[in-house]
Amino acid sequence: MISRFIKDEQGQDIVEYSLLLVLIGAAAVFVLTAMGQSISQIFSKINVRLTSANSAIS
Repeated sequence: MISRFIKDEQGQDIVEYSLLLVLIGAAAVFVLTAMGQSISQIFSKINVRLTSANSAIS
């Protein structure tokens, strides 16, 4: 009975895919957190340029 339990691989794929998804999610959170300030600065520059272009047209 114990040897049959050890050889049973049912459900192993689900665990592996779950671990892979958790790893990908953690990596995405880490990258987005690290790049957050940089992305914020880019959007800030775009906002300033769009505001100045709108003022020039008006």
